[in-house]
Amino acid sequence: MLYPSAMAKLRLFANLREIAGASRLDIPGSTVSEVVEAAAEKFGREFREGLGTARVWLNGDEAEMSAPVDENDEVVLLPPVSGGSQPAAIAPADLVGFAPFLVLIIAVVAAFQVQALWAAALVAIAGGWVADIASVFRARGKLFAPLAAVATAAAGALAAHVLGGVGYGLTVGLAVAICLGWAVAFRGYREVETFAPTLLVGLIAGLASASLLLANSSFSPSDRAVDIFLVSVAAGTALGALVSRLPPMPFLDPFSTTAIVAVIGAVSAAALWNADAVGYLLVGLGIAIALVAGNGLSSMLRMGRISLTDRAPGALASLDGVILAAALYYPLIRVIL
Repeated sequence: MLYPSAMAKLRLFANLREIAGASRLDIPGSTVSEVVEAAAEKFGREFREGLGTARVWLNGDEAEMSAPVDENDEVVLLPPVSGGSQPAAIAPADLVGFAPFLVLIIAVVAAFQVQALWAAALVAIAGGWVADIASVFRARGKLFAPLAAVATAAAGALAAHVLGGVGYGLTVGLAVAICLGWAVAFRGYREVETFAPTLLVGLIAGLASASLLLANSSFSPSDRAVDIFLVSVAAGTALGALVSRLPPMPFLDPFSTTAIVAVIGAVSAAALWNADAVGYLLVGLGIAIALVAGNGLSSMLRMGRISLTDRAPGALASLDGVILAAALYYPLIRVIL
């Protein structure tokens, strides 16, 4: 097949990058489709198979295959974390898919440690989540200020530790101040499309750190609050992810499964540890709503549009709903329990 002499920049991630042996290439083509097809012909069958699950972006936005391109345009191919093909050996990109399980293990272990280590773990988890979102923004060619968002997570944890519940509310002001200060210091981050997502991510990360720190402190109405939260979100997220990978079945979808299992997990854990099962039924409902709402948040942040059917890119996309639920958890247990 012959292509026009026009060249476009092609950027590859995950298994496609490994197959091609490079992350950036100049590929001939006058449309997105021609660029993608030229790359598939150049790199062979395994690369073409990987294209089946990859998302295609043009200059930071999801692309129509018929969209025209020239030498000033960048086409990005972003596969799922596990890659589009299934090689016999486990590649580094495949191992990243286990990142959410690693985060869960860290959280469970840290919850049984002293408060300082729990706080450090919360900030580290929030930082990993922020870094994952930043990597997706970078793949789309969009600016994002991860350091400002991570600083907000640390500030939220510190404020909650020092001031208790007042520190949780103060986190909102700290998020605005830190992200605004970053935008003032660095001109490139003043655009609304950069400042707004940075502030949103920083605010959620800060509130999540403060919320779970308080839930594991003397300010919590239940000494098992964090344990019940971890059981609820782990069960709901895991079962929802499992259903999403199964063939479609009547009356069973990932969102309802996530919500129902999260509520059951909260009530069951509360009963196991002799906590207020009725109160945690209501808390579980709040967690369930946040987990499902997190899918909309995930697509908005990671894809630039609201979608409840497409899988959002990123190694820690499954944590988007969990972080949102964490941010709302302390107010929930204070009001309900």
